[in-house]
Amino acid sequence: MLKAISLFSGAGGMDEGARRAGINVIAASELDKYACETYKDNHPSSKLFEGDINEHFDRITSYTDIDIVFGGPPCQGFSVAGKMDPNDPRSELVFKFCDVVQAVRPKAFVMENVKSLGTLTKFEKVRNEIFRRMEVLGYKVSMNVLNAKEFGVPQSRERVFFIGVMDAVRPISYSDFEQYRQTPPTLREA
Repeated sequence: MLKAISLFSGAGGMDEGARRAGINVIAASELDKYACETYKDNHPSSKLFEGDINEHFDRITSYTDIDIVFGGPPCQGFSVAGKMDPNDPRSELVFKFCDVVQAVRPKAFVMENVKSLGTLTKFEKVRNEIFRRMEVLGYKVSMNVLNAKEFGVPQSRERVFFIGVMDAVRPISYSDFEQYRQTPPTLREA
């Protein structure tokens, strides 16, 4: 069974998807105390580090033989619903994700965020730095914008996914998701 670390875990939605895919999420990190309560109820077998990721960095990165690091760093600084401020301190947390990947060296990583991080020119430096840092470590990195409605979720929710695979022949491409696509559910079906 693959082993994973979940970062910026929220209530554990991505963790649930990982669990259903047969991945053992052995550790997780989340700041929000209410999200932590829900996470613990739904994922009792995962070790949850509650609070600021910087305070738990050494413990999170002490795990070895990790296959995947995944998570969704805070998006408020990149979101069109927010101020779209690249200087928002929460925006720097995409690089804390990179720091964990650098320390743990999993076989793969998946970082999720709002579509605008992947598409707007004003965030190009951030994207380039993510690619640079991960490629230096040996990951083949791709960036894909996917819409949840195409994968069975009754909501149009576009997100960017930075996916890195260590020692891969090629990066993951948009076409790699084709086999998982579904016809979007109707409101009645939902």
